[in-house]
Amino acid sequence: MVRRSLVLVALAVAGFGCGHSDAGGAGGHPGSTVLNPGTCEPDILATGLVAEQTGVSVDIADCSILKWTAAYAEPDPMIVKAMIYGESRFDYAATGCPNLPCGIPAGWTEAEAYCYGMMQVVPACGPIAGDAGLYPDGHPNLTTDTSSPAFANSIYNPEVNIHIGVAGFAGNRQEVMQLFPGCTEDQYTLMALGNLASHGSTTGCDAYNTDYIDYILPGYLEYCAAAGYPAHAY
Repeated sequence: MVRRSLVLVALAVAGFGCGHSDAGGAGGHPGSTVLNPGTCEPDILATGLVAEQTGVSVDIADCSILKWTAAYAEPDPMIVKAMIYGESRFDYAATGCPNLPCGIPAGWTEAEAYCYGMMQVVPACGPIAGDAGLYPDGHPNLTTDTSSPAFANSIYNPEVNIHIGVAGFAGNRQEVMQLFPGCTEDQYTLMALGNLASHGSTTGCDAYNTDYIDYILPGYLEYCAAAGYPAHAY
């Protein structure tokens, strides 16, 4: 089953969490621990936990998550953190989706049409919020070298990647809100998650694809407990 978002983020086929290529698989970049953008005060998402599969702190991207969920008025930043665990185990250089969920745009190479980074975003699905992570010619910036000047706008840069991913999630929320008025905020979160994983599957306040939600929620509840974060009653 190929699953894709209409807006920005394409998720995995079979089993959730995109499969990783040799070039950017989970754990292939132990140096990803140097990417912590700093501390957020207060960091309401801090858990003190490490992703077993990659050895990366699950708190590494908290500042970016908080920044972009606030920018897009997403009400539950912890759900984004749980999505990142599900998609990449916090490996900034994860590369997956060999099924090419949105095909190969004209003039692009196959290597430019995969899923990238912590949130496994897919520039081939377009459009990209603010053209983040793209070169001026519209092709994705796939720089993984954190010491390169080009990394500042790389699709793999957690700040850029999470911006794109949260924008995509928020876009799905806005879509289901317009289609199905009168639902609760938490219902819209679940509806957007279901739509993100299988676009068009959301058909009402309590009618959506639950597969991806069931995949994400155990991590969400674990992180909420570890952080002392008030879990939403999904």
